[in-house]
This record gives sequence, structure tokens and C-alpha cells, in this order.
Amino acid sequence: MEGFNIMDILNGTTAAAATVDTFKDVRLNYQKIIVTKHNKYSMEEIEELATGIHMAGELQQPLVLGKIGEEYWLVSGHRRLAAIEKLVNEGEEEFTEVPCRYRDMTETEFRMQLLIGNTFNRKMTDYDRMTQAAEWKEVLKQAKKERTFKPEKGTRTRDYIAKILGVSPATIGELERINNNATDAVKEQLKEGNINMTAAAEASRLSEDDQNNIAEAVAAGEDLKSEEIRQLAEEKKEEEHCKATLDQMQETVSDTDTTEEEKENAKRLHILKMLEKYYIYMSEDDLRCLEAMLEDCKRRKREYALEDCGVTSCE
Repeated sequence: MEGFNIMDILNGTTAAAATVDTFKDVRLNYQKIIVTKHNKYSMEEIEELATGIHMAGELQQPLVLGKIGEEYWLVSGHRRLAAIEKLVNEGEEEFTEVPCRYRDMTETEFRMQLLIGNTFNRKMTDYDRMTQAAEWKEVLKQAKKERTFKPEKGTRTRDYIAKILGVSPATIGELERINNNATDAVKEQLKEGNINMTAAAEASRLSEDDQNNIAEAVAAGEDLKSEEIRQLAEEKKEEEHCKATLDQMQETVSDTDTTEEEKENAKRLHILKMLEKYYIYMSEDDLRCLEAMLEDCKRRKREYALEDCGVTSCE
């Protein structure tokens, strides 16, 4: 693969020029066309597309292939190929051979062509953007290693990907966080459109169990907003911090032979700190109960103080 200019990709000229100038025509049995693992994009309305192909009598637009060694890998036309397979499986064997255009490619060049085709010819979901961001990062890294991609000094790969996908670098960061940290269950709900990118990114900060609980809730129809998930993440983080602090206090207690009473006081302090995070959820009854507890604690303090004074008085 020759070196390329990032602006060619942004303008869509790389794919267009390659398709027109260097691809060869061929007819192939659809079963000889390999759909690689690199195609991870959502496909919709296959049945409607199959009906249109059947009415036209043939594919009106050829599939675009890369010839890697002796194999033909599908670059563009995944929905059309799925529609052809559907027609043949339904007994329409006249659609077995399909018109294609191909040219020899390296695997890196194939992946580049696949990404270019999907970037500029597909209406992408948040899930598609997540997979594309990850694919672009990987293929640009490989192209850089092969010295066919030479980024400008001081420009991050994330910045190039953001320009290609037409989003901000911060959005690319969120997509990377989801791809790297979200559970399969959360990613599935993102793919299904039951949770948006921002909410999925917030969920990815949580433990696997918490993420899966969120995925289960949204799958059941619960409308969880990103702000609610963010708040849950902050609460979990605070709980973990408090627990770590309490554990540390207890270790210190053990090291200094501190009394059991002081251990219990550390637990009480932990509960009070957590109440600071949840006070807005208190009902009027909860508040009256806490006020009564406070007055009772004040009373005990006065009583203990009087008793202590009597015991320790200086005579």
C-alpha cells in the first residue's frame, strides 16, 4: 500500500479513485466471497434489499473485493451479499453468481479500504462508531509501522480518528473507554440502541456486576439516564474509598492494640460519611428519626460527662 494523505480519506477520494481506476471486473459464486472478522457493523433491512434485487433481476452495483493471496475478501456490499444469500437459500439459484470488482491488496490495505467504505457510505450508530474507532486506531498503528502512514509531528492518532469520524477527540475517548472497559452485556445494549454512548461510557466505570445489572435493567425497558449512572458510579467510588479508609483504620487499630470500642467507632464514622451522600433521599420520617437520634446522643454525652467528672474530679 502506498503512503496516503489523511485529507484524501476525509474527502473520500481514496476509495473513489481506487474503485474507478484500479479495480477489475469479475463474476464469482457468492460462497467464494469471504466476509472477514473486521466487518462488525450493524446490518438492517436485508429482506427489503433482497426484494429489490429480486425485482431488478441482478445486483445493480457490484460488490467490491480485495484479493488477498488467492482469496477474495469483501470490502463493500455486506448487506447486498446477505440479501443474495437469502435469495439463494429461498431457492432463487439464478443469483448464485454475482458481479464484483476486485484488486490485489495487502491485509492492511484491505482493512483501510473496508474502513473507508463504511465510514463514508454508512449511517452509523454509536455502536458502529465504537467499533470503527477501535478499527481505525489499530489499522493506523499498523500502517504507521509499515511506514505507509506518516502522521504530522505532535498530532495524536486519536485526533486523526476524530476528524475521520467527524466527532470530537473527547468523543473518541468515550468510545475507547466503552470498547476497553464495558462488559459484553453493556455493549450489546449499546448495539441494540437501548443505551446511548454517554450512558454506556459512564457504566463502563463500574464493576462487571454493576454493569450487567444496568444492562439487564435497560434491556427490560428501564430508561436510565447517563446522569443517573454517573451518580451511581460516584457513589460506588465513594463507598470503595470509605471501605478502604475503614480497612486502613482497622489495620492501624490492630497494630496499636486499640480497643474494640474504637473499632466500633470507626464503623459508626463510616456510616455517617455515607449518609452525607444519600441525605437527599431521606423522607420526613427518616429526618425526624435522625433528629431524635441526635438529641438522644446529646443526652447521653451530657450524662457520661457528668459521670466522668465525678469519677475524675480532683480532690
